[in-house]
Amino acid sequence: MGNDKFIELVGKKLSNEISSDENNEFQRCLANDASLREQYEALSAYWKHSDAQYADNALAFQKIKSKIKAQEVIEPATAINPVKKGTMHYLWRAAAAVVLIAGCAYLFYSKTVTLGHGIASATSGAWQNKNTSARDKSTIVLTDGTRITLNSLSSLRYPTNFTGKTREVYLSGEAFFDVHKDHEHPFIIHTEKMNIKVLGTAFNVKSYPDDPSSETTLIRGAIEVTLDDRPSDRIILKPSEKLIVKKGSFTTVRKNQAKLSPPTDSSAGTQYVLTSFTRLHQDDSAILETSWTQNKLIFRDESFADLAMRMERWYGVEIKFKNDEMKKYRFSGTYEKESITQALDALRITEDFHYKIKNAAIYIY
Repeated sequence: MGNDKFIELVGKKLSNEISSDENNEFQRCLANDASLREQYEALSAYWKHSDAQYADNALAFQKIKSKIKAQEVIEPATAINPVKKGTMHYLWRAAAAVVLIAGCAYLFYSKTVTLGHGIASATSGAWQNKNTSARDKSTIVLTDGTRITLNSLSSLRYPTNFTGKTREVYLSGEAFFDVHKDHEHPFIIHTEKMNIKVLGTAFNVKSYPDDPSSETTLIRGAIEVTLDDRPSDRIILKPSEKLIVKKGSFTTVRKNQAKLSPPTDSSAGTQYVLTSFTRLHQDDSAILETSWTQNKLIFRDESFADLAMRMERWYGVEIKFKNDEMKKYRFSGTYEKESITQALDALRITEDFHYKIKNAAIYIY
């Protein structure tokens, strides 16, 4: 039997999605191949030992990877302990397959999972997807009363009805959440890099797959954030605070405070910075990070490269640079009803560049 088929059977076995015929085939594999038995027993031990603190399948995968990596370091291959590199490589693949299958089972069959602090989730029922195109925004009101404003080129996956002890949604892109208070049923947002847990609050989440960083900006209330590759770390945000998550070496900085001590393995993990959001005026309605909800594109000392990505979503165009040095230009400004040509002409007042529009693409040179 090929490795891919065995991995598939292992995943279905551990996630309780295996059929009777598949289970018979799986048992025959174990009976006829001692190496497969060893591999299954090892992975099963990892799977059962996991405390499953998080519902997100990426977090579960990271926990399994950490355990496998620890065994590689602590128990190197010896004559007494013949764990070979090939076997470990196989376990990595098996772990990925198991978590992927279990994650799919959770999304499509709504299996019971356990979240941090011992909170059980049993969300069931049909799931819906809401997608926005470039230049578009959309407002969604969930069955619990939570109001979500979805920015352009974003996607939200949410259940038709919330049941169980948690309320969970999946976001790719940017959204503003005004969460209905329910202390007995925490609201959890899963994104590519982080997971946000809240009881009742208003905040903005920006997590586009192509962006170099993800952001969470808290307007009121309190939220708890966990990072995909550091599930043991919990970052608590207070009103007026903003969390920026980037890939790279691990550091934690709170504005006007000393740096916190990083973990021993400083080479792994993500980089996150906790600072204050940007107020444009004294009133709370004028906040840079949430200005898009008021149909305003506001930017302050932003690089042309970052601004171009925002303009692509805002205007529904593609912007290409013929000179990478121009990506370093920095701009400040506010757009509300300006066309793309009016916006670019305004930028040219402060920096020397030209542009050409061809079809839906804009070339900066």
